[in-house]
Amino acid sequence: MASFDFVRDKLTEWNHRDLIQRFEDEEIDEEGFLSLEETDLMKLIPKAGPRCRFRKKHNKYLKKRQRHNDDMNIQEATSLSATIKVSKSSSGNVTGEMVNQEPRQKNILKPLRNQPPKRSETERSLDKPFGTLGGSVPTTDTFGVGETVYDHSEPSTSKKPSLQVNISGKRKSDETDANKQRKKHQRGAAVRITETLEIETKTEVKKIMQRVESKLDDLPSTKLIDFLRGKIQTLEKDKKEIVGVFGKTGAGKSFLINTILGEKKLLPSGNQGACTSVMIQVEANMTDSKYIAEIEFITEKEWKEELSSIFRDRSYEDGNDEDQERDDDDDDDDEKISALYGKDGRGATLEELMDRMHFREIPEFRLSVKKIFLCDTAEELSEKITCYTRSDTQSDTFNRQYWPLVKCITIKVPNSKDLLEHVVLVDLPGNGDCNKSRDEMWKSFVGNCSAVWIVSDIARATSEKESWEILDSTVSLIGPGGECRSISFICTKTDDIEENQKANARTFILRRNETTKRQVRDKFNKQKEVKKHFSGGKDFLQVFTVSSTEYQKEKHLQQEETEIPKLQEFLRNLNDRSTKTSDYVSGAYGILSLIQGAKSSDMTDSKEEVCQVLEQRLKDELKSIGQTMDEAYETFERCLSEGVRQSEESCEKLMNKVIAPRGKKGSGYHKVVKTLCKNGGVYKPKGKRQRRREINLNESLASCMIKLIDEEFKTYFPNEGKRGPIREQIETFTLDTNSLVGEHPEVSLHLIFLKTEETELKAKLICDLREKKKKIYSTLTESIKDSMLQCYIRSSEHAGKDSLKRMKDELHHHMKNNKIFQKAKKDMLGGLINLKDHIMMQLKCKLQESMDLSLKTPNSSFLPDDVTVEYNKMKMYYEKLMGCSGAVQFTPRLDLHIKTTAFESQSENGRKRVQVSTSVTMLKPEIVKDLTTHNHNPTYRLQCPKAGLFQCSSTGLVFLMEGKGDVVYKVTQWDSSLLGSRIPAGPLFSIDCPEQSVRQLHLPHCMCDEKDDNLSVAHVTDDNMEIVQPLKTTATHVIVNITHLSLFGLIRDVFSFLPVRSQVLLFLRPQGNRHQKRKLSVMLLPNNVPLCEVEYQQKGSTFIKISSNCTLTPRGKYALCCELVANSTIQPKSGQFDYDYSPNFHPTFQVFLDCMSGAENIRLSLLDRGSNDQRVWEYLVPTGFEPPQVNPINPNPGAEAELKQLSGEEFVDKHMADLIQRVTMPMCIADRLLAEKMIQQEMYTTIYCAKTSQDQMRLMLDAVRSGGTRVKSAFYKALLNHGPHLVQDLAAASL
Repeated sequence: MASFDFVRDKLTEWNHRDLIQRFEDEEIDEEGFLSLEETDLMKLIPKAGPRCRFRKKHNKYLKKRQRHNDDMNIQEATSLSATIKVSKSSSGNVTGEMVNQEPRQKNILKPLRNQPPKRSETERSLDKPFGTLGGSVPTTDTFGVGETVYDHSEPSTSKKPSLQVNISGKRKSDETDANKQRKKHQRGAAVRITETLEIETKTEVKKIMQRVESKLDDLPSTKLIDFLRGKIQTLEKDKKEIVGVFGKTGAGKSFLINTILGEKKLLPSGNQGACTSVMIQVEANMTDSKYIAEIEFITEKEWKEELSSIFRDRSYEDGNDEDQERDDDDDDDDEKISALYGKDGRGATLEELMDRMHFREIPEFRLSVKKIFLCDTAEELSEKITCYTRSDTQSDTFNRQYWPLVKCITIKVPNSKDLLEHVVLVDLPGNGDCNKSRDEMWKSFVGNCSAVWIVSDIARATSEKESWEILDSTVSLIGPGGECRSISFICTKTDDIEENQKANARTFILRRNETTKRQVRDKFNKQKEVKKHFSGGKDFLQVFTVSSTEYQKEKHLQQEETEIPKLQEFLRNLNDRSTKTSDYVSGAYGILSLIQGAKSSDMTDSKEEVCQVLEQRLKDELKSIGQTMDEAYETFERCLSEGVRQSEESCEKLMNKVIAPRGKKGSGYHKVVKTLCKNGGVYKPKGKRQRRREINLNESLASCMIKLIDEEFKTYFPNEGKRGPIREQIETFTLDTNSLVGEHPEVSLHLIFLKTEETELKAKLICDLREKKKKIYSTLTESIKDSMLQCYIRSSEHAGKDSLKRMKDELHHHMKNNKIFQKAKKDMLGGLINLKDHIMMQLKCKLQESMDLSLKTPNSSFLPDDVTVEYNKMKMYYEKLMGCSGAVQFTPRLDLHIKTTAFESQSENGRKRVQVSTSVTMLKPEIVKDLTTHNHNPTYRLQCPKAGLFQCSSTGLVFLMEGKGDVVYKVTQWDSSLLGSRIPAGPLFSIDCPEQSVRQLHLPHCMCDEKDDNLSVAHVTDDNMEIVQPLKTTATHVIVNITHLSLFGLIRDVFSFLPVRSQVLLFLRPQGNRHQKRKLSVMLLPNNVPLCEVEYQQKGSTFIKISSNCTLTPRGKYALCCELVANSTIQPKSGQFDYDYSPNFHPTFQVFLDCMSGAENIRLSLLDRGSNDQRVWEYLVPTGFEPPQVNPINPNPGAEAELKQLSGEEFVDKHMADLIQRVTMPMCIADRLLAEKMIQQEMYTTIYCAKTSQDQMRLMLDAVRSGGTRVKSAFYKALLNHGPHLVQDLAAASL
């Protein structure tokens, strides 16, 4: 299998995908491929043309391979000779210096060439990629003789002297290049091995689950059986990552996509007079080897409406309105009609254009179904779809083109799973469409883009406005209103050079590439309006300089230099087949664990005890999430209140900016305002003006509010970089089921199931968070559009004399007399409440259901027959995939999907394999009193009861234990004399373990980007410091293997000024004996400084618990601002963030508060002096210094008596009319009623489809009334939860 992967890769690389099936049928593996002769080629490739192209590439590859093997032999001989020489030197026979080895090398080379052929790349890959990770991995010597040795080496923190060999400059350079190639081949082979393992595992797991599903189908329906059936059906997730490809006509988008996929002619390209006119999405064909195109049309009704709009515009331009003049943006309309109808379209009426004779060749259009093409080759498909995809303005003859009727085209490409199995490439126009359905689809694609590619000709990458205008016009859709995590500028046609530059073409191309990359990055950094929407992580902006022509011909550049392989690697990483496979297998393992556990046990006291523990943990975790969501509500409420104030003050200006801009005469702007009103406040330019940005009155009116929430929105809902506090709460949420396995082994299978359910639910909630945050961000604009809609309709009906003035007056009057900004604020806050309820309800209901089914279901008789065989097979596949067994060793990693990790342990009885759980158990350390005095920092002891991962709750340290042991540690002083050109990046920990059972150390870091390669681990012993490269860096920790303990800490480059995650700590101390006089110490520290260490030094002060997280720049200047207190003094005026890890922590600022009476709160703000005093942290601190327990929506205390007098049923009956008019978000209540099974799905759908909130409430209340007391009570509880302010207002009004 792995050997044939080599053949498939080569055929794909050489653009011979059509031969893959033929070679596979003939069972041609790597060895056979390399031995092909002319007679074989004539049988395999009957046609002369393809055979000649294949033979040319085949011969070229064989020569290249032979040269590479010769170079490898020389280098291996040199290396062997050097090793032998040094080995003899160490025994005293000869010196360690290299002497002239040339005769010896020749002797070695001769027998080498008589050896059997070298092993395949797949076999060689086993030598190093996994063997270097430690453990007994069999390897074969570098000469391929077949002798097997066992590498018993372990990763160590101790330094090993490297072998120094003096080789001539050229040979050293050749050796370096060869080593790079060898490592690349080894990595590629290792990846293929892993992919093969994953594919085979998933295939077998699917077969197992099909058998289990068939057993379930034979059983009667019960709650548990139905649950299991549903879980199996939803194992396969169909969510795909979308890459949006934008670019000007002629930039080479289609050619680029063709080249990346290894297809010469897939998307039509190359005609200078033609351009892609529709949205095209390209994905993998997962079923067969056919090339498929699915063409989706707009409806016949939509096309008729579009034609009617064109006719209205034309008649309008010829009309008698005195305050208008003809606009010249109708080229697009004429082009559409000419493309579809040709000469028949000139002067034709609407009825004539809609005649069905024009659509005889596309009956699918009239039937509203997709037109599907299935072809054997990409060229054949490309030819068939050209008339559906491209606008050709330079053709001399008329060929009917159907692209004006096309909504979207989906192309499915065979043999592209490695790039597109979970990824979709979408070729998009730079802006939306005047057709409503196409425009909605365009916005949907753009909003769902995980990555954006902007394609531009390298000659105009920075000077061409269109590429940058595309970015500017879509930023709100891909940023806060979308989910874009990466933007890539792709500069094409790098091979396009002048004739006089061809003599030194490669040097010129590469130099220009580097210059262009720098210029693009510089220009992007100046786009402030774009950058403010993104956190801007290290890999957020990438610039590629590519040449599709050079990739295919290799005339001046090697394929790697064209950077096409980098884009392919980009797609592979986004494709992430490994995670999808592990998700599937993990979910299947959880299902079988539940079935096996339920069959092998019944209700026990242990189950009840475990269930009670888990339910309490669930309650505690939900409380923590609720607090974070409430903080978000308060933050946005404050920003929106200020936004409402500013909007109401400047609304006239905001509206006139759109409907009466400076420099626009009334006569020339009449059509724009008219069209804007007809289209709900939006005007989309057409034809030549289409490149201009759309005019959106709703966005303009909401702009003040949007600007004030943008920064907070990026903080709470980032697309890239930091996770954001809400997502972080979801990811850290855990029932910690693993901690119960040891105490309750009889329910271990049930706990495995609950853990997989928890993991799956958290992943789903993160997806939900991403979708809901997009809707929340668009709420302000959509709410204003909704509030203005009736006004737009009325305004569009004005005609005749002074109609423009009357339209403007109508718009101004409606805006002033309707509280559109207050409503927008209310709607956005309602969206936040809805988000909180959704997250809380999902976690509570889904996990409670899982606990009930696994721990409270007493009867297991209605379960499938014995599934022990399936369970054991599943467990084997699960552990095999996750790297828990077998010869191939993987680096231990912390992951939600991985439950165990394995490593080699040395004992008196020799080596043994130790397998431990990678689920981290949080432990509270003990303070060792006899080692802690008032002059020293505290010493901690962590008692680890068994092998596993244990985290200290005070310092954040994580220890991987191979057995039981006590770890004793403390923070100590860094010795600056040992650091040299580096600085501390974390505390220096002195660590000891008498049992010597610590195998791995996880040190907490504060880097914003986990890929920061400046981080290293310092290992200090006996006044010496060794720099150890990390095994892995996660989002929170740096992981290193250790063999013995002493002093460990993180260090970084002294010249690195990247921002770090930080914390603001507040400590309050009275001044003397006067209670009203207090001193507030404000400390700016990296967030990996343990709070317990600071608290220990601040004895006598009160620590104020606040939201302390922020991002600060080392050595940056900051100022503190204190508001709402009359008499306060801050010293110093500005301070530097010293990024200090000294054991003695000193305040950055001190606030002297002379009088606290009369002040309810203190507003503290931290200002960045280097960024025009931008606020980087802010908090409202109560003077009582107790966390406020205030509901985000303040209740009306005067209504308490009324609420006590009325039951829920009576309240609903009494206030039914008011509820119909005043409940603004009825679907939130409907969601709760459906979840509690108070209404049926059919009724829920009916409510959802109602047009207005009043209609929705009428339908819901009809269902509530008919449901009786129980349903009314549930409705009342849901109303209290989602609209407490309304309940209080109605109750107060009745007093």
